Amino acid sequence: MQSRQNLFVCMICIFIGLFLVVTNSARAESHIKELEHTWIQPVQGTITDTFGTRNGKHKGIDIAAPEGAQIISVSSGLVVKSYYSDTYGHVVFIQHPEGYETVYAHLRERNVQQGEKVAKGQVLGIIGNTGVSTGTHLHFELHKGEWTFEKEHAVDPLFVFNEDVKHTVYAEDSGNDSVETNAQGSLSETTTDKHEENSQKNVITVVKGDTLWRLSDTFNVSVSSIKKWNNLKNDVIFPNQELTIFIKNSANYVVQPGDTIQSIAAEFSTSPEAIKKINDITSEKIYPEQVLVINK
Repeated sequence: MQSRQNLFVCMICIFIGLFLVVTNSARAESHIKELEHTWIQPVQGTITDTFGTRNGKHKGIDIAAPEGAQIISVSSGLVVKSYYSDTYGHVVFIQHPEGYETVYAHLRERNVQQGEKVAKGQVLGIIGNTGVSTGTHLHFELHKGEWTFEKEHAVDPLFVFNEDVKHTVYAEDSGNDSVETNAQGSLSETTTDKHEENSQKNVITVVKGDTLWRLSDTFNVSVSSIKKWNNLKNDVIFPNQELTIFIKNSANYVVQPGDTIQSIAAEFSTSPEAIKKINDITSEKIYPEQVLVINK
């Protein structure tokens, strides 16, 4: 009799356990769908690198946006870290009541401190290029649960933002089947406009890691102009591809290791402010191989 009672109790426990598993799974799936409608983008911009690239080591997405763009919290939460990292640069970590932790890295400045509660849409800092970074952008991570050094809880943020952000693609090796490539179109005479007539024609060769956004920033021209000059139908470029770029008739200088804006200004008998203005630079930071436009 006692054994039958024990068996009955065990069966009840099993049914309760199965019910909780199914219920929790349904709730989890529903919760993820809910985030798509309740969370907001950390910044309006263009994705320049996606989750899982760099042999699986890139555990977030990179979003390029103009200098001075504000970085906002995707949802309400608690700031658990706000500090300067050698790799992340200025970085903010936020834990959200939905059970996720978000990371906002490479900021130029931080507006919140550890222990501070933030609201959805609150400004966390300004987009930047600090830490291990090769251009102004936000590195954004999403972790289910807490962030860890191994980042084993990282998930692709695009499951939340997959319809709201534009994509661009880094140039990868042409042998990588996961990257679509397209043939370069020839520049026709009908595409010539006043900008081109008053500019110097340059043919550059794409290197691995280039994006249209990065070339646009380097040569101080718009992405749409680069696409028009080369008859590109999408944002995909690939190594060794030749692109035509028209640069306004000014002195162009390729930054060398050890250069500063001050030393370049002295060499060309101009002011650092003039160089920063024509190249839309808001800080003193420049990097080797960067092309600067300098008015004579």
